Amino acid sequence: MSFYPQIRETLSGTGSWKGGSLILALLVQGVIILVAGVVVVMTPSRQSEPEFEAGRTVYLPQRELDHRVAVSEFQQAASDPRMMERLTTSALVPDGMPAIPMDASSEFSPFESSDFMAQDAHALLSDSGIMGALGGLDSVESTSSFFGIEDTGERIVILVNTSASVINKARNRGVTIDRIQEEIIGLVEGLRSGTLFGIVQFSQGARVFENYLAPATAGNIESVKAWVPENLRGNPRAVVGQPYYGHEAGFAEAFALDPDVIFLVTDGQLNRREGTPGNYSYPEIPYSRLESTLRVLQRDAASDVRINVVGFEMRSDHAEKMRRLVRDFSGQIREF
Repeated sequence: MSFYPQIRETLSGTGSWKGGSLILALLVQGVIILVAGVVVVMTPSRQSEPEFEAGRTVYLPQRELDHRVAVSEFQQAASDPRMMERLTTSALVPDGMPAIPMDASSEFSPFESSDFMAQDAHALLSDSGIMGALGGLDSVESTSSFFGIEDTGERIVILVNTSASVINKARNRGVTIDRIQEEIIGLVEGLRSGTLFGIVQFSQGARVFENYLAPATAGNIESVKAWVPENLRGNPRAVVGQPYYGHEAGFAEAFALDPDVIFLVTDGQLNRREGTPGNYSYPEIPYSRLESTLRVLQRDAASDVRINVVGFEMRSDHAEKMRRLVRDFSGQIREF
């Protein structure tokens, strides 16, 4: 059906009421739409506009931040320490002594040499490790006096030249061999029990009280009182082919004991045996040779060694060498 014929019918009067109703409806709808638009535009919205808000930011000064960091580090460092197991030691020396060596059966003879038996006992003690344990003990300092020279040390060695020239020159100054021996015994007696000592006697060869530094205990002091008068006299036997002779041999034995103080008794004459049996000579050596040997010995020593000198009737040139010696090794000298 065409739309235009319906309009013509409405206008022609046959459907005038129906056409008027349609127009009226359209007008009413137009009014409603217009009113609704006005209401929407003119009526203010009750919804508030959005507001932008930001939380308050607190900025701490740098000093406060540094303080907090320091407090945190302290709390970490002050935390409970980690527990450690306690260190313990079982004994100073091995638990058990070595088994007694088996010896061939023989009948006891009361005429066996006591010296030989003592040497065997000393060897057994050395093998058992007791001597090594004593050598590892901490030593104690003592102030000692020898012919008026005072020095302090933990490991002290007395080095005595007992050649005929020294003994004769000492006697000329009123000092007998007995007086020298008394000075040695008196020095050892004045040491504290924890101080270690050694005695070395030399001429061209050398001889020692013990081949290790011994503590100044009551027993060792008694041994010194017996050993010194019997042994510290005459010339220790020199062996063909030994590396050092004279003062060099004596100092080699002394440094081998690892001392920190040495007291030397001498007449300042430096000579060395040379030649073959039956054709020996004893030329004097320059001080530079002794000095070179001492530097080698000092280099191999565990610590610096001070050397003190007691000189009897030293020639002027010999005395100058001994003064140089004590200067080089931070010691003292007394001349008779």
